[in-house]
Amino acid sequence: MKLGTTLKITVAGCALALAGCQNMVRDMAGSGMVSFGNDYIQPWFMASTDTDIMCAMGEGMVPMVYPMGPNVDPMIPMVTLASGMCADEKAKEEELRYIRAMRKNDVETAMDARTMQKRWSELAARRQYFGYQAIVRYFGEPGSECPEFANKHEQMSYMFGLFGGFQAFQADLSNGGTAGIPLDLLPKAMKGLDCVDSDEFWGLPAAIQAMVQIMKAKIGDDAADMADGHAKLAAAAAIGEEKGVRIVQMLEATLYAMQGDEAKTKDVIRKHVNTIKSTPANPDLRLLDEMSTRGIRLISDKLWTQHTGQRTPYNQLGRFWDDSLQKSDAPDIDELL
Repeated sequence: MKLGTTLKITVAGCALALAGCQNMVRDMAGSGMVSFGNDYIQPWFMASTDTDIMCAMGEGMVPMVYPMGPNVDPMIPMVTLASGMCADEKAKEEELRYIRAMRKNDVETAMDARTMQKRWSELAARRQYFGYQAIVRYFGEPGSECPEFANKHEQMSYMFGLFGGFQAFQADLSNGGTAGIPLDLLPKAMKGLDCVDSDEFWGLPAAIQAMVQIMKAKIGDDAADMADGHAKLAAAAAIGEEKGVRIVQMLEATLYAMQGDEAKTKDVIRKHVNTIKSTPANPDLRLLDEMSTRGIRLISDKLWTQHTGQRTPYNQLGRFWDDSLQKSDAPDIDELL
């Protein structure tokens, strides 16, 4: 019995030691992956103009990154930002299919498109929420004390995690709460945004806070607070425009589209196109600017589809169906063949 007990204890001790060794190797690999990502992957990635690669990377890196343990959590918000964009864009494509079907009174296709839109929206919310959970694990629950960031990479990770939380909350709220995003996420994320310098990050933190202020003011019918929120949103957009990273313009267009304000939505889309001409994208962050254009194009596509049944014509972002027709706008019959 004593020998058997000794053997069991020895085997258990070896198993624990082996598990500890495996965890140590995993943690070292995770830390190395974050360091390599910060030094090499992220700079190349952010300077790219191919947003399809961003989408594919977001989905493709999941099985590589997620199993690596807590040390890799700072990388996850960037991955979920990309993978969430994939799912959200597919949801919006299904919405376009729904609109086209309703224009033809094709109820069956419309119902199928709406179902798929909800499925993709739920997945987008779950993916973005996972990025938010990663920064909670790594930095602690937002809303109390600000984290001590080791470098700018950690600040960006924290900010993108909070941004993902905001997007997850918004998507889940509009989808009936099927993803189960907790309602207390929003106030926590808003407080967390105070911990990052909005001017340094293209006005994005201030823009998110302004959007929440506007939505709350609209619910409470507080005209003064709403006007203040719009002023803050415009100021945040100006920061992004100056820095060549126009994410806030995408948020502006999203807000006005949600409110059904077609005139203001068009104005933001036109402004986006014009500022691209006047202020080139930041060469180190071209991907974020291209992603903003991609999001704005989808908003334009919805407007066009609602009015004409087709999305924004090729290379015509910033123009609309009711603009005065110029000679150069007349369709070339060769393009229809």
